[in-house]
Amino acid sequence: MTSYAQETSLKLKTKVGQNGKTIIEDAFFTPPLKLMSPFYEDDDIANIMLISVSAGLLKGDCQKLNLEIGENCRVKLSSQSFEKIHNTEDGYASRDTDISIGENAAFDFSPLPIIPFGNSDFRASTTIHMHSNSKLIYSEIICAGRISRDEIFNFKNFTSVLKIYRDNKAIFFDNTILQPEKLNLQNMCMFDEFTHYLNLLIFDSSISIEYLKELLEEMKLNGAVSELSSGGLCLKALCKGSEELIKLREKVSL
Repeated sequence: MTSYAQETSLKLKTKVGQNGKTIIEDAFFTPPLKLMSPFYEDDDIANIMLISVSAGLLKGDCQKLNLEIGENCRVKLSSQSFEKIHNTEDGYASRDTDISIGENAAFDFSPLPIIPFGNSDFRASTTIHMHSNSKLIYSEIICAGRISRDEIFNFKNFTSVLKIYRDNKAIFFDNTILQPEKLNLQNMCMFDEFTHYLNLLIFDSSISIEYLKELLEEMKLNGAVSELSSGGLCLKALCKGSEELIKLREKVSL
């Protein structure tokens, strides 16, 4: 069978421009990944969109992302579409992301949900380095599969490892391993009747645990918030669709 495996790289480096707004200092990417030019709302935050001009990830695909948020920069990075992980047959697709956040910088990363198709194997690793005066809001939304086709937890493997360091000291580690063949993910101790999962990390003192709890209650979501020993907050929520989780994420941002 013909292989269309592709190794893709994307690099982004930002700095504060002469007008005080965050701008892109350097960018490099190979197909199918692209970056849109920043747009600004009512403040100096650079809103940048990550675009993938492909139908999704296939067997052997490997993405490497390097994001360098410069000193005093304020950046929101989002994606334009759901990430589809196709049937990877006897192989897997992967993504490695390295993020560095400069002093007094703020970074908000909110990609749209990931959909692992039947018989897919996806392995992701994200490493974030920040300073004690940096701000970070990071999220990941995982779907159980193509729900409308009754393809629920039919993938082989979904692994997502997240490591966060502050001043070179490890402050958070999360290892999500979902393997439906080894564990019934629909039992009451796992997803139960739910099909969508939000993992949200917040290192921003302006966002309180009380506010997050109020949001969960107001939106009637099945979730909880934990206060980390490092001073950050971790919110996890389950839902039967992605819309409410995306709405929640939009209410928690820079």
